[in-house]
Amino acid sequence: MSLAGAALFFTASSCKTPPIPVEEDRISYSYERSSSSVEFNEIWGYIMIKNEDRFSMEFPLSDIGYFAKAVDTYSRLEDVPSKEEHFADFTGRVHLVSSADSRAQTHLLLTQKEVRDQIVEDLINASQTYDGLQIDWELVPAKDKDAYLEFLTILKEKLGQKCLSVAVPARVKTLQSDAYDYEAINKIADRIIVMAYDEHWSTSEPGPIASNGWCKRIADYAKTIIPPEKLVMGLSFYGRAWSDDTEGKRAYTYDKLQKLKYDRKITDKKILRSEEGIPYFTYEKPVMITVWFDDVKSNTERCRMYQENGIQNISFWRIGQESMEFWDNVALK
Repeated sequence: MSLAGAALFFTASSCKTPPIPVEEDRISYSYERSSSSVEFNEIWGYIMIKNEDRFSMEFPLSDIGYFAKAVDTYSRLEDVPSKEEHFADFTGRVHLVSSADSRAQTHLLLTQKEVRDQIVEDLINASQTYDGLQIDWELVPAKDKDAYLEFLTILKEKLGQKCLSVAVPARVKTLQSDAYDYEAINKIADRIIVMAYDEHWSTSEPGPIASNGWCKRIADYAKTIIPPEKLVMGLSFYGRAWSDDTEGKRAYTYDKLQKLKYDRKITDKKILRSEEGIPYFTYEKPVMITVWFDDVKSNTERCRMYQENGIQNISFWRIGQESMEFWDNVALK
């Protein structure tokens, strides 16, 4: 089994029927710590609002990325807590992270000057007590590349000596049309966080969130463009589950419902009706669930792979999703 992640397989037919037990001897969850921790110049950890209590001063972090507020429905960023509210005692840097969760809204924010100028003002004001600002806008349309780069340039000018960091998706080569142009962003940002995860995603075939070979290819490409002191390779703590069942995740035409009833042997006697007379039926079927995840061992091996390939800085998405044992295996230089 690859060190990039582990997989669990089990079947379930309904809430009434317990899943078939996992073969516990297939995976070892214990991990013997090596004699020395994997060391980096910078270790970033991301924290979501209302999850501040998951952070510990004992974690070997140089930087915190704090997701305090997303851009709201009205394209504003307001009522952001100050750095001192939750991280007054942290001796490293704390960066306010901005996210925008809609492709349409992102387009509006970047291309409508009045809206853009307002969000720039909101971001600068909100980040006043912080050591830096990070832009984690993951839905920038390729056609808005120039507007995005102009937006980042304006932010950097207004931030002055504060750190501007930008989160970018994983790439293994330069794309012909890409808003996240590593070379162009490198000319503006102080740090570039490469989100080297989601090799497999919710609608793809099951597989590791980030295999080591895939991550190395991403790092090798990024290193050709981004200086080592600027490059931050992102790792994930989360796992993902896939189901082979598609029957419960779709809408049906009447004709297809008749076929489903036939295939599942749903007779008229099995069809129920609500108080309003609306028909419905239920049935059980076995479902195969595949789960890929990272543990202390796989994440430590990935960190070591990065270290051996000259990566100086790493980040983790996100604090609260990890095994506490993991922090014994990484350290700041």
